[in-house]
Amino acid sequence: MNLILRPLEDNNDPTWSVIISLVILLAGVLYYVVYILNISFKEMQQDGQAQEQEREVRKCEAEPGQRNSEEG
Repeated sequence: MNLILRPLEDNNDPTWSVIISLVILLAGVLYYVVYILNISFKEMQQDGQAQEQEREVRKCEAEPGQRNSEEG
């Protein structure tokens, strides 16, 4: 009778199913970390662009007031 979980023939041999499972797990974790980092960098760029746009709007709003005060 063949056992489903048979003992190793040599105790020094690695258990390849565990090694393969760990490699798959690490690949999934690496993918997830890279995904999170990409999302955070995109959000940081969008925040930076939004701040630049706000500065430009404030600068444009301030310029006409300054011109009017200089003319008058």
